[in-house]
Amino acid sequence: MLRKEKAIFTKNKVFETAIELIREKGYENVTISEICEKAGVAKGTFYVHYKSKEDIVKQSYYSDMSEYVINKYNNLVSEHKNMSIKEKIEKFLIAELMFTNYVGYTMTCRAYVTNLTECIYENSKHFERRKFVKELKMLILEGINQKVFETNQTDEEIFLYLESLVRGLMASWCFSNGEFDIVKKGEKYINEILKGL
Repeated sequence: MLRKEKAIFTKNKVFETAIELIREKGYENVTISEICEKAGVAKGTFYVHYKSKEDIVKQSYYSDMSEYVINKYNNLVSEHKNMSIKEKIEKFLIAELMFTNYVGYTMTCRAYVTNLTECIYENSKHFERRKFVKELKMLILEGINQKVFETNQTDEEIFLYLESLVRGLMASWCFSNGEFDIVKKGEKYINEILKGL
C-alpha cells in the first residue's frame, strides 16, 4: 500500500472507530485514547489527522460527508442506469440523509453546534468546504438545461431550496431526539418537493 493510501486508510479507520464509539457510548464518554486504542493507532497518529475530538465532528460534516455521499450516490444510481435528473437529485439528497443516519443523532447534533458556533466567529465557508455540493449543483444545472423543472428559480435558488429541506429535516431529527427514521421521512418529503419543482 502506498503512503498516501495508507494515510487515507488510517484516517478512515480513526473516523469510523470514533463514530462507532460515540454512537455506542455518547460523545462526552469517549476519549481520544479510547479511540486510538480501539483503532489500533498511536495518539500521535490521531493528531496527524485530527486536532481534537471536536475536529472529528467538524470533519465528519465536511470531508467525510462528501466522500460518503458521493460514494453512496454513485452506488444508488449505478443500480438504475436510466434515471431521470429528478430521480438522481432525489438519490443524492437521500445519500446526505443516509450519512446523517450513519453518524447518528449525537454526531449530527454536535455538528450543528460546532459548525454554527464557527459561523458566529468567522466566515465558515460552509458550502465551499462541502465538496459534494458541486455534484448536486451540476445535477441541478443539468435539470435546468433539460427543462425538467416547472419553476423559474435559478440553479442557486433551487440548490438553497433543496439543501434547506435536507438541513431542516436534520435539525428536526435532532430536536425530536432522533425519534423518526430520517431516511424514510426524507424520501417522502424529497419526492414531494421534487414533484413540485
